[in-house]
Amino acid sequence: MKDNAYFYAGQIMAMSIAHGGQSPCFLSELMYECLQKGPDNVKVKTEDITDEETKSQLQSILQAQTDSQLQDAVEQAASLISLAGHNVRITLENKQETALDLAHWYVLQRTRAPFERFRDGLTSLGVLDALQNYPVQSKCLFVKAEKALTANDVENLFQIIHSERGSNAFQAECRTLAFWQDYLQDAEIENNVSLEDVLVFFTGCDSIPALGFSPKPRLEFITCSRFPVANTCENILRIPVHAVYTAFRSDMDFAIRNSPGFGRA
Repeated sequence: MKDNAYFYAGQIMAMSIAHGGQSPCFLSELMYECLQKGPDNVKVKTEDITDEETKSQLQSILQAQTDSQLQDAVEQAASLISLAGHNVRITLENKQETALDLAHWYVLQRTRAPFERFRDGLTSLGVLDALQNYPVQSKCLFVKAEKALTANDVENLFQIIHSERGSNAFQAECRTLAFWQDYLQDAEIENNVSLEDVLVFFTGCDSIPALGFSPKPRLEFITCSRFPVANTCENILRIPVHAVYTAFRSDMDFAIRNSPGFGRA
């Protein structure tokens, strides 16, 4: 808080989104809902608590069936109850409401100040306004989608650069392009090299930004190397021209598995 880190984190995320960079798809559903509606309008469940000891204490209160069990559970959670400023006697009748109130305090109110600074950072460039006005459309920018990357997703990214149509080189490139399409299909269903590995190889990113890549990725063909070459700054992938698919796949696998890092792979 002292260094305004939460504000800068929100601001950096907003700038990345607005300028077509990598989206921060790591927020929880609960966090996204808080950004959309505000913490006071969000319900918290005990399952949302990541600290196992605190979660266990509140679940013990919820599961208590007798006054004796409830008293033991309340004693175990005494520190939490005190910190939350809860001064109402806990009974079997109000135990659920109390446990949920304590969960809400622990998850959201306890961290309210850093949350508000983070939210202030997201106001940069109108990103928070867009989130609140279009929550369904904006969700993919902040919460990781369930949809897995597909071969078609990767294939459709590229502008394909061919040699002159009708030339011998063009014919060889068309054959290699078919190998490339088969390779992506294999990567979608097999574990040797994943589609995310392919994406990292030529962009440095393991997912497709919501606004797409800039510059648009280009697929080119090379005959001077048996291995693919990538320029992650320009999003260029140059794949080797091969006569048979097995050789193409083997050399693609070898290059992608053995070239982590940034720059020219």
